[in-house]
Amino acid sequence: MKFTTFEDLKQAEIINRWGRHSMTVSVYLIDGMMIDTGPFKKKDEMIQLFSQWSPEQVVLTHHHEDHTGMAAWAQNKVRIPLYIHEAGVSHCIEEMKLPLYRRVFWGERPPFSPIPIGDTHESLNYTWKVIHTPGHADDHIALFNQEKGWMIGGDLYVHPKPKSAFAFESFPVMAESLRKILCYDFDTYICSHAGVLPKGRQAIQKKLEYLENVISEVQYLEGLGLTPREIHKKMFPKRHAMHLLSFFENSPRHIVNSVLSK
Repeated sequence: MKFTTFEDLKQAEIINRWGRHSMTVSVYLIDGMMIDTGPFKKKDEMIQLFSQWSPEQVVLTHHHEDHTGMAAWAQNKVRIPLYIHEAGVSHCIEEMKLPLYRRVFWGERPPFSPIPIGDTHESLNYTWKVIHTPGHADDHIALFNQEKGWMIGGDLYVHPKPKSAFAFESFPVMAESLRKILCYDFDTYICSHAGVLPKGRQAIQKKLEYLENVISEVQYLEGLGLTPREIHKKMFPKRHAMHLLSFFENSPRHIVNSVLSK
């Protein structure tokens, strides 16, 4: 686990390896408020982190297992409130049926009972605007702090030019969410996987431009009569190990399908 600070924000970057593959996810603490709980697979490290940070509450950016894996433990052992968008409550109170590769990589996500978060949320000294930002998950939220000019965005950014997507993701909906947060006056963007981006507004604008270009090209190729498979092969010909490991739950074809089904 790697620790960094940015002003009064604490970041714990959790590094998870599976064979030759690795992925990181970060949890944050600001003003007594913890953002996400980290994965269950890193339970021992996360228990130590909870003891070190002693958060008064947890806000969950969305229900996915790398963000909520330790939520049940936090609720039962530390007994602090956990908040999530109302669309995520039903995901959390039930057993999460994870594909094998996600269960192996991040660990299980035991059920828990979060509190629906409102349109604004209070930490000890700050008021946060809660923005519903679906596209990666139907319950995804971003948190805007007007005083600091910060946007905490969970998995809305992650990568500037994604060339693959999960079956549950939608490029058009994600683009709408990026446009939504750009209506707010922020400079710093705080991502669960890419970390703290001081020039975050520029990064978000560039990702939006990329998504819009991809959407336009898919629509153009469909207009020429290409099938979804042909569009996929033309635009994203390369295969990645994750496509095979996920049994194609993660695949460029989901980018094309999300555009054509919108």
